[in-house]
Amino acid sequence: MHKIIITVPQLPLNIDSIKGGVHSALINLLNGFAQFPISIRVVSFSTEVQEEQIVSFSDSISIHYVPEGNSGSHLINYLKNGKKILQKQIADFKPDLIHFQESNSFFLIKPISIPKSKTLVTLHGFALEEAKRKKKLKDKITWLINGWLNPLLMPKNIIHLSRFSTSKFNSKKVTNGIIIPNAIKNIFFDIPQKIKTDNRLLYLGVIDNNKNLMFTLELLSKLIEKKKYYNLDVLGGFGNDAYEKQIRNFIEEKNLTNYVHFHGWVNQSYVLKQLEQSDILIVSSKHESLPMAIAESMAAGKVVIASNVGGIPEMFENNVSGFLFDLNKIELPLDILGKLYNNNEMIKSISENARKQAFEKFHCKNVAKQTIDFYTQFLD
Repeated sequence: MHKIIITVPQLPLNIDSIKGGVHSALINLLNGFAQFPISIRVVSFSTEVQEEQIVSFSDSISIHYVPEGNSGSHLINYLKNGKKILQKQIADFKPDLIHFQESNSFFLIKPISIPKSKTLVTLHGFALEEAKRKKKLKDKITWLINGWLNPLLMPKNIIHLSRFSTSKFNSKKVTNGIIIPNAIKNIFFDIPQKIKTDNRLLYLGVIDNNKNLMFTLELLSKLIEKKKYYNLDVLGGFGNDAYEKQIRNFIEEKNLTNYVHFHGWVNQSYVLKQLEQSDILIVSSKHESLPMAIAESMAAGKVVIASNVGGIPEMFENNVSGFLFDLNKIELPLDILGKLYNNNEMIKSISENARKQAFEKFHCKNVAKQTIDFYTQFLD
């Protein structure tokens, strides 16, 4: 039986409070691992604890929350305490390999005694891309430093989420790479199929310039002008006050108040309830890697309409299990949503295709099996 340490920064003690991203991807993967004979110790560097806390996830999986330090800077904490903490976990658990679920400055915790051949990373994002979107100089500099550190500290073994990821990060130091998407739990596949559409759109995630809620609101306004009365449920919080003001002013100017419903940050149970009630997920992002919101919505049997950016085109088959559009051509998503309005037959067909494709690509058991096979490949 393989013994694996998985490291992750700042995993919440309350798993139900996870809002998405790397933490959500990890928990979903653990649900898949729990169905196989593999021993996993998750080591989370945390600012929530003052001493190590251990939580049993399953018979073969435990989560160890360890205090990262009190400097107020993750980078300083990792430099000061990270290697010592991880070395202690390694001595106690004696793993076959270390799997980083985050890159950037988090690599600074890797003990020198661990050979690169026994480490790997799942590449969830790209620091230099994040730097371009940061408004504050401090944040921009942090992500630029992370972008510089990545190639220097990257392990020899990498799990990419998509072909898009391989195109963005291509290092000669990488000797063993594979594409494995993020996992989705059973619970999303168990959402019952909606019998009849009531034209409900869904937005999931942080509300900021990159996620581009404004584009979706412009679509909604034009649809209502055409007597296509969609409602939009927005699950997530605003990234900054300026963007919130811009969004709320637009809603008021276009008389969309009765059609746009803000729910704020919500737990997973609430997300599942909203997914069940929705018909269509709309994603109008300017940049994405492989959004979990799309995979979750496909698993729930929902129609996805998404911008043709990043790894999104790899997630579904255009016009078969979802729809792609270019952000500079608003007419196409407008036409798609016009055709889907009150169209139970079309929505049912696309939804069934989406769920089938999601099961093959994203089901946690399938993703866990691919990951274990990758472990075995280079451990042997």
